[in-house]
Amino acid sequence: MREAPWKDAAMPRFNVRPYIFIAPALIYLGIWIFYPIINALVLSFFDSPTGRSRDYFWVGLGNYIKLFQDDLFIKSLYHNILWVLLSIALPVVLGLLLAVLLAGRGRTRLFYASVYFIPQTVAAVCAAIVWRWIYDPSIGPLNHFLEAVGLSGRPWLADESIVLIAVNMIGSWSYYGFCVLIFMAGLQNISPELYDAAKIDGAGALQQFIYVTIPLLRNAIIFVLVYTIIGSMKFFDLIFVATNGGPNEASTVVGLRIYWHSMREGRFNYAATMSTILTVVILVLSVVVIRQIVTDDEGV
Repeated sequence: MREAPWKDAAMPRFNVRPYIFIAPALIYLGIWIFYPIINALVLSFFDSPTGRSRDYFWVGLGNYIKLFQDDLFIKSLYHNILWVLLSIALPVVLGLLLAVLLAGRGRTRLFYASVYFIPQTVAAVCAAIVWRWIYDPSIGPLNHFLEAVGLSGRPWLADESIVLIAVNMIGSWSYYGFCVLIFMAGLQNISPELYDAAKIDGAGALQQFIYVTIPLLRNAIIFVLVYTIIGSMKFFDLIFVATNGGPNEASTVVGLRIYWHSMREGRFNYAATMSTILTVVILVLSVVVIRQIVTDDEGV
């Protein structure tokens, strides 16, 4: 009697070697990434009678209900979203334009790119301290320059209507160099023959930028946008040093409120709730953009 054909085939053996190689990375992620996220999620369902107390008791969704009734949290989240929009409108757009201008400069483009990248190497705390002096209404060089050309100076970090924009300028100053490098790397992968073909078809510089450069830089642009969104939603140190959320909470962001509730007040459960919401927002935005990339690539 003939045996079944599957008995003749050798059974595949479980290969443990790949899991051994990735084990260090998984352990690292588990300790420093996944455990804190899960721990914050668990803490968000509990509360304590007083600040810094460890006598936790179950409240379920009570912290989340309270959080979305907190006007200061909603205001801080709005500031984060505004920070995202400002970061996209200024350093990302400026970085793209500078990268396109530098693309035709041959070897000198590396020198200029290095110069533009220098602010990225400056610590955010140092940049905030220096720019606080620049913005100073009495001794700051910015107001002196404006007065010298016939314009009136402003209390940049004390005016509620412009403080968030003023602080964002500090972040933009240190961030646009990173955008320049990313876009320059993407431009190197675009064949010059495509621009020659566009010129033959009568396309001008602006049309080449719109119909050739931007579509072929799509993945680089989306990467920078995702990176900008994630970084803007987590922003903390620059605002903490420059304004500490003032004046009158006009520059407060979610990261700063998490610090206040956890480090100053000891309300770790409420801070964990904010952290969980912020993590969910970042994950949702990242997944939506990344899924859009994958879907479009599969449709090509």
